[in-house]
Amino acid sequence: MSRPVLIDERGPITIFTLNRPERLNALSEDLRAELLDALRKFNGNPEKRVGVITGAGRAFSAGADISLRPDKLKNVNLEEELRDSFHLILREIRFSDKLFIAAVNGVAAGAGISLAVACDFAFASKSARFVMAFQGIGLAPDTGLTLMMSRLVGAKALRYLLIGGEFSAEEAEAMGLVKVVDDPLGEALRFANELVQGPFKAYSYAKRLINEALFKDLDQFLSTEAKLQGELGRSHDFIEGVTAFIEKRKPKFTGS
Repeated sequence: MSRPVLIDERGPITIFTLNRPERLNALSEDLRAELLDALRKFNGNPEKRVGVITGAGRAFSAGADISLRPDKLKNVNLEEELRDSFHLILREIRFSDKLFIAAVNGVAAGAGISLAVACDFAFASKSARFVMAFQGIGLAPDTGLTLMMSRLVGAKALRYLLIGGEFSAEEAEAMGLVKVVDDPLGEALRFANELVQGPFKAYSYAKRLINEALFKDLDQFLSTEAKLQGELGRSHDFIEGVTAFIEKRKPKFTGS
């Protein structure tokens, strides 16, 4: 059985490949645990400088894995999952003294967008798509996405954050979120090699200052996000939304 995250060590550069291509690299519990462990080891290694995150197959990541049976949904604790897993991964990327590059090779949905946006740089293929799928299952955006996109993009992001939707790689580039290239992973590795040969301590301190300027209140925000998403996870619309998704039908939301 293949590992849910593949690690490719290349000196000061590490490639993290989300490896559930049959599920569009959905962020299952096993994948999240392995990714978190790998990120912690990377961040704790003084010889490492740049991490590249990409996905196997035709997707970057479809976001959270929502393949649970409907009768199991009432036992899901979204506040706990965010606090003890998704948010820890986000913090390892955003508050690291290393630099991270996302190589978005296909669809990025939900928390998959968060992973890409949390990185310091992102390259995307022309066919990449960014899908705000949270509202389709009765949830709000999570994994820090509302704060990060509001700060990085501003008003252009508000429609997607409020009601969901989809935007193309070209639209993401116009927002300043990604650079569209023919070979995202190849371009990410080329740029990573440039970074490790540069004045890396200056880059690292610049990231600290960016975090101080833009994301100083991220922890406080994530606490509120987890609480509110936890409440939505107990709602009728969440159970209906996931059930409809699994049954491949249009959900019947009630706003409750």
